[in-house]
Amino acid sequence: MRARDLFIAAFLLSQLLLPLRWYALRDPGDPYDERFAWRMFSPERMVRCSAQAQLNGAPLELGRRFHSAWLTLVERGRMDVVHAVVDRICLTEPGGDLRMRLSCLEIDGEQRTLIEPTTNLCAETP
Repeated sequence: MRARDLFIAAFLLSQLLLPLRWYALRDPGDPYDERFAWRMFSPERMVRCSAQAQLNGAPLELGRRFHSAWLTLVERGRMDVVHAVVDRICLTEPGGDLRMRLSCLEIDGEQRTLIEPTTNLCAETP
């Protein structure tokens, strides 16, 4: 009976600590990550981002290369997904010159640019 009580207590404690770890150690480079946010009340959900990409100087239509679920997360400003998109493009286009602008419209109407198209993103990926 005691082992079962300890297991239940440990399980409940882990369910509490995992989201708290996210709040305490949140990545400042990904301001719109809402994995543990109360989505109904989350201002991150209301943010809308747009990504424009160029590969070797020509416009790159992300919708032709990626599933709509990925693009939805890019449009929400999820930087981990944006980095995965960049990594995938650079993997399929070795030596390519990839430039991207990611700008987001926040709920207060302020425009925030997260990525500027000033550098070749493929040169920065390992």
